[in-house]
Amino acid sequence: MGLMPEYEDDAVQAAREAFPRGLAQPEGGFRFGSDALLLAAFAASLAAGPRTADLGTGCGAAGLGCLLAGADPAATCLGLDRDPDMVRAAGQNAARLGLAERFTALAVDLRGIREDARCLPESCDLVICNPPYRDPASGRRPSGPAREAARFETDGDMTDFAAAGSYLLANKGLFACIHLAERLPLVFAALADKRLVVKRVLPVSPRAGAPARLVLVAARKNGGPGMILDAPLALYAGVGTQTRLTETALAFCPFLACNAGPSGEF
Repeated sequence: MGLMPEYEDDAVQAAREAFPRGLAQPEGGFRFGSDALLLAAFAASLAAGPRTADLGTGCGAAGLGCLLAGADPAATCLGLDRDPDMVRAAGQNAARLGLAERFTALAVDLRGIREDARCLPESCDLVICNPPYRDPASGRRPSGPAREAARFETDGDMTDFAAAGSYLLANKGLFACIHLAERLPLVFAALADKRLVVKRVLPVSPRAGAPARLVLVAARKNGGPGMILDAPLALYAGVGTQTRLTETALAFCPFLACNAGPSGEF
């Protein structure tokens, strides 16, 4: 993963070096986690093209990370989220990182994206998303509506994200997402229904030999047959106080070096 060259403004350069530390996040809102950073690194590795959209961008962690990790200094990202507070935070973070001219945050409900004149069909080369993982009928609910909507499919599910992504993607464009490994059949079905053909799957496991907990998936709009199943990416090695990120995980996503807490949130 190639990181952006040094920036002339010292404050901006310091913010980039600290990323993702220091990102503005609304009080009481959803806190981004290591999955957003993994998605950013995965998406940047696809080298899909200069025009990216980040669906459900939140504070912009994945979309901004994708720009910082990418090799194209002219690449742009459109960050879409239905929460105005998150949209404001994403805009602030873009400015702090010197990316205000390349990252645009808009308040958009993905379920009505076709009616929003700001979101043009077939206008993107790459669409990324870190959608809510849980069915509303399962799991323990977090406190606060913003956290609940980010973790549970109360305001949009994988089908909605796939539909919005297919609408925005140019023909042969790439869709990249991260989701729970246990829900991989649902992800595949949602993508196939919107003509997004899975081309690559990267399982992510907590440790070598452990079952994958997450999957990173890349799909091509109107793509042909054939898929690559990568070897699992193990995040941690060691036990107890000796637990550490693996060299492979850090090589794949240097942003992880910022050390998430036990919850995986930042």
